[in-house]
Amino acid sequence: MKKVKKILMVVLLFVVTLNINYLGMMEKKVIVTSKEYKEGNTNNLVLNKILSDNELKQEIPHMFNYASNGMQDGADEVNPEYITNGLYSSSDEDGVSYYFRGDIDNNNLVFGAYDEDYYIYGSSEGYYQSKESCIEDHNYEEDCQREMLARAGDKMYWKIVRVNGDGSLRLIYNGAKNDMEPVALYSNSPLKGKCVVGKTPYNLGYSDPKYSGYTYDNGADSFIKRELDTWYKNTLGSNSIYDSKVILGRYCSDSSGYRYDETFEVNIFSSFDRLGQAETHFVKDNVPTLKCPSTTESYGGAYRLKVGLITVDELVYAGESYGVLGNSYLNPENFELAYWSMSPNAFAGDLVFAWGEDENLKFNIVNDDYALRPVINVSTENMTLTGDGTTSNPYILEEVDSTNSYKGKVTIEVGSSVDDNIAFEEALDLSNVTWTSKDESIAKIENGKIIGLKNGTIVITGVGSDGTTYEIEVTVISNPVTNSALYIGIGIALILIFSTCLYIFYRKVVKISE
Repeated sequence: MKKVKKILMVVLLFVVTLNINYLGMMEKKVIVTSKEYKEGNTNNLVLNKILSDNELKQEIPHMFNYASNGMQDGADEVNPEYITNGLYSSSDEDGVSYYFRGDIDNNNLVFGAYDEDYYIYGSSEGYYQSKESCIEDHNYEEDCQREMLARAGDKMYWKIVRVNGDGSLRLIYNGAKNDMEPVALYSNSPLKGKCVVGKTPYNLGYSDPKYSGYTYDNGADSFIKRELDTWYKNTLGSNSIYDSKVILGRYCSDSSGYRYDETFEVNIFSSFDRLGQAETHFVKDNVPTLKCPSTTESYGGAYRLKVGLITVDELVYAGESYGVLGNSYLNPENFELAYWSMSPNAFAGDLVFAWGEDENLKFNIVNDDYALRPVINVSTENMTLTGDGTTSNPYILEEVDSTNSYKGKVTIEVGSSVDDNIAFEEALDLSNVTWTSKDESIAKIENGKIIGLKNGTIVITGVGSDGTTYEIEVTVISNPVTNSALYIGIGIALILIFSTCLYIFYRKVVKISE
C-alpha cells in the first residue's frame, strides 16, 4: 500500500513538473527572420558594367601574328579564324587587365572638357602647344601661326584602351566635340575633328639611341613629353574636378634588350624582337606584354605619369600589325595622321626609330613630325558608367555614394533584447553608431542591445562615425504562451485535472486494497 502511494506521488510530481517546464520553455526568444548584407560601392562597378556589355573572349594561339581583321603581312586573303574583335584579358603589373581589340565601336567615353578656347601653333609642318616650342623646332616665327584646336565647352572624347589591373581606365584621346556645333565650323586647323592635339617630333635629337627615351640624360624630358605635359597642364590639369580623377598611371618607354642584330645589321630594342616578327616571316610569334620590361639604360624605362603615350604592345593588343592596313578602333577609317607610340624601335647609323601608327605599324625617325594622342588613366573608385559606349551613346563616368550600407531584419518578443549586430551577416563593430528609432514605444537600441517593447514593426537606422549607414527592420511579437492568460489558465487547469484523476485513482486503489 505504501508503495502504491509513493508511485502515485511520483507521477503527480512528474505531471506538475512537466507543466511547469513546458511553461518555462516558452520563455522569450529571438527569431532572426532574415539577414541581409549590402557592401559599399567600389571600383568594380565600372568593370562589371564593361563585362556585362561585352562577351569576354579568349586569346587564341598565334593571334598576335595577325591584325584583328584576320590579315597578316604578306598575305593575300583574310584568315577568318583570326578576325578577333571584342574584349580580351591579359595580365599587367597590378592584376588582370581587360583590353579592347579590333574594329569595334562600343569603347567610347566622354571625360573632361575645354574650359576655354584652345589654340595650337604651327603650320602644315607641325603643330605645337606653345609658340615657343614651335619656334624651338622650326626656328622661324612666321611658321608658328595660331590655330584653334577646340572651343570653350567642347567635350573631350576618348577610347577605352583597357581596364587596368588596379581597376582604373586607360584612355586614349579621340578628339573634341560640341553638342551644339561641329568643330569644323570654327577651326581651319588640319587637326580639326581629328583624334590628336598636336603634331611634333618625338625628340629633336636623333644621333644617339638615348633620344628614343621618353626621358634621357638623368631625367631630361623628351620634346614630346614636354608637349604632352603642357597640353595636360592647360586642360585637365587646370581643372581640379577632372585632374583629381586622373591618377599617376603606369607608362613604359621600353629601352630594354638593346643589341646589335646581325640579320638586319642594326641595333634593335626588345620591342622589335617581341613584335617585329613579320620581318622574319614569323620565325617566332609576336608576343606583346602589358608589363614593362626591366631596363638598366639611362634613358626610357617605366614611369608614373598623369599623361603619356600608348605603347606599341598596346597597339598590337588593340589589333594593329606591322604591314597590315586599317584594322582597329585606333586606326579609324577617316584618320589620316600618323601618331607616335612611346616605344623605341631601332638605331641605324645615326638615326633613331620609334614605333608609330599610320595605316599600319611603322618605324618612324624620332625627329620627324607625327601626331600626339594623349593617354591618361582615370580612377574608377566610387564611380559607375552610364551609356553603352557607342558613338551615339558614349560612356560617362558618374560618381556614386562612397559609403557602405548594411541592412538587416530581426523578429523579437516583447520584453526581450538581443545584440544589435545579430541582424547582419558578419560581426560588425557598432560601438560608434548613433541609432534612431522611428517609434521607441515599439523597439529601440540602447547599449548595443535591440529591445522589444510592444507589438509592431519599425525601422531603426544608424550612422557610423565613418559615414557608414545601417538599417534594421525590427518586428516585435508577443509570445503565444507566456504572454497569454488563456494559455496560463489552461496550464493550471491541466495540473488540476491530472491531480483530480490521480486522487480518484488513488482512492479506488486504496478502497480495493482495504
